[in-house]
Amino acid sequence: MLKSFIFLLSIPTFAFIPNSFKMNYTQEFKSQVSQQNRSGTGVFEYKYPSNLKIDQEKPEKLVYVSNSKTTWIYRAPLFDDEPAEVTVHKGQAASLSSFFDILKDGLKTNGNYSVAIKGSEALLTFNKSASKSTGIKTATLKFNKADRLIFDELNIIDISYTDGRLVELKLSNIATKVTFPAKHFVFEIPKGAKVLKQ
Repeated sequence: MLKSFIFLLSIPTFAFIPNSFKMNYTQEFKSQVSQQNRSGTGVFEYKYPSNLKIDQEKPEKLVYVSNSKTTWIYRAPLFDDEPAEVTVHKGQAASLSSFFDILKDGLKTNGNYSVAIKGSEALLTFNKSASKSTGIKTATLKFNKADRLIFDELNIIDISYTDGRLVELKLSNIATKVTFPAKHFVFEIPKGAKVLKQ
């Protein structure tokens, strides 16, 4: 009986990130070029491990698809007479997919980050190795309720990147245990697109 109770208590800690999810987001950030506040909207789709698709609608159309082998970044043309542009990276660059992978460690201090919980917020401070793999220095997870620090109640992520960028992600319409098609995290380059390999 006691073992079962301990196991139940451990579930929110060690199963914080579901194996797959889909959510809408609004991103608030300051442009490094103009220093003006900007925002973007779109959809996150994730499957553990290391599979991420970001379909951004605003301010401009952008599709980011990544798996453990390849990352594609698609930018729609600004004008009708211009080709679309696709940047292809071999391997997995530091990204939100690495961030979500590491969050499998839960809301408890571990080998990747320390955790400080205050009310309905959890501050994650990444160590040197985790910062290198994610590009993130700290992340503050904000929940709807202080007594329910679970993924389904997550509504804001404030991210401080190692390059100085500050980004606020407002989340909504979270769906978990999503089943994706076999090649959902493989981007098909459109005909006529300009391809840049890095």
